[in-house]
Amino acid sequence: MTIKEAFQQFLGIEVDSKAVELALINAGLDGASDYSAALLPIVEKSTIDLLFQSIAVTSESESQYSTSKDAKLMRDRLLYLARKYGRGDILKALTSSVSVKDISRIR
Repeated sequence: MTIKEAFQQFLGIEVDSKAVELALINAGLDGASDYSAALLPIVEKSTIDLLFQSIAVTSESESQYSTSKDAKLMRDRLLYLARKYGRGDILKALTSSVSVKDISRIR
């Protein structure tokens, strides 16, 4: 199994192959190299940004072809990976809520 194939398995969703290649390059990985269990943290961590980008588009249609992705499943996977690898920026983006501190201007 190549690193690219492992990456796609860890990602768990279908994405453009160019996006996968870019994510691997950004992580400093050669997608054509053989995958080993020692690479698990590096490959898994490299899926986080692409998964975060993909969560914005959960369905696509073109002519008679259409695809959809389970947004809750994607979000759960993303939260799991973000917690596992300490990605506070992703956690904050997905779990933060708006709080109003001064309601004087609302009235």
